[in-house]
Amino acid sequence: MARRILIVSEDLVEPWDEGIKKFAYSIGKALAPDHPVRLINVDRGGQAAARNGAGSGVAVPHGGGGPEIRDVAGTRTFMSPALRREVSSFQPEAIVYVPSPSSTVGSFVRSYVLRRHWPRARIGMVALIPRRHGSAVRSLLQGAAPDVMFVPSYASLLHASDMSLCGELLSVGVDLATFRSARGEEKAALRRARGIPGDAFVFLHVGHLSEKRNLRALAKLAALPNTHVVVIGSTSTPEDAALRTYLETAGVRVIREFVPVHEFYRLADAYVFPTVDSEGCVEIPLSVLEALASGLPVLTRPFGGLRDVLAPGDDVRYFDSDDQLVSFAEALRRGSPPAVRDVSAFEWRAVAERIVSRLWDERKAGAS
Repeated sequence: MARRILIVSEDLVEPWDEGIKKFAYSIGKALAPDHPVRLINVDRGGQAAARNGAGSGVAVPHGGGGPEIRDVAGTRTFMSPALRREVSSFQPEAIVYVPSPSSTVGSFVRSYVLRRHWPRARIGMVALIPRRHGSAVRSLLQGAAPDVMFVPSYASLLHASDMSLCGELLSVGVDLATFRSARGEEKAALRRARGIPGDAFVFLHVGHLSEKRNLRALAKLAALPNTHVVVIGSTSTPEDAALRTYLETAGVRVIREFVPVHEFYRLADAYVFPTVDSEGCVEIPLSVLEALASGLPVLTRPFGGLRDVLAPGDDVRYFDSDDQLVSFAEALRRGSPPAVRDVSAFEWRAVAERIVSRLWDERKAGAS
């Protein structure tokens, strides 16, 4: 059954190279063929207004063949006449809020305000980065809570239960049309185009150039013989200049421009995710699923909800120290490439439809 679905997030502007805004855009794109969908970008940073030449409170449809996105001038609380008009004009049956700050107390307040803008809609909030709250704010969160809060890990689901909130486990997704294994001579051709030696073993990382990502661990891989390490830094977040200098001095190739990242997955031999800090990434890194979809084995810390959705195996190896990372990397370099698991269950459409079905699940969200 088709439902009118409104997706709201902050700073929802291209490029789609940051996890939270990529999630919001991707579920909208996945739902659009089967449901009337609109995305609202609450433009906190003024990026959309500057791009479109729009004034405060002006909504501007985006093009490009994706779902409709409308820009609304940023507001801290969402108590904005312009935002109210955008919400009510669409008359949504469901509002899915994907807060850029994740599930902060402020995010709960904004979720409540969205409900007030259109009380007839079911409200879902997707909290991709873990936030932990004390008992002092329990009553506030319960009063402002959405119908369902979607979280990517059992740890966050347990915390929601402890706060007496309705939570559901939800993974992130992957675009299987874009992220696929290299075919025929494609890998060799991509390496030639990017100036990467054809016989080198290539390790890849994609994400923020931030100390929270523990990227200094990659310098140890760059020291291995006949090894090439590539880091593609997000253009949507600030760059740590000292970290970049450290990596490049160690021999890591750092790219910080918007590039066709799917091509780098196809030319690589393995993907590395060394992040430990829980605030360094969404709880299930999109890049790990993109790497697996591209046929790459993954070396990763047991970060966030990864172990909840990806069992360890030859293609997904969890490491607990930099020394163990190097040991696993050496084993990959010397051995035959492992078979990589099928990740079709994580396709964006399945993730998006899970949100819709849970919002109308009477056992979870009450009667329609």
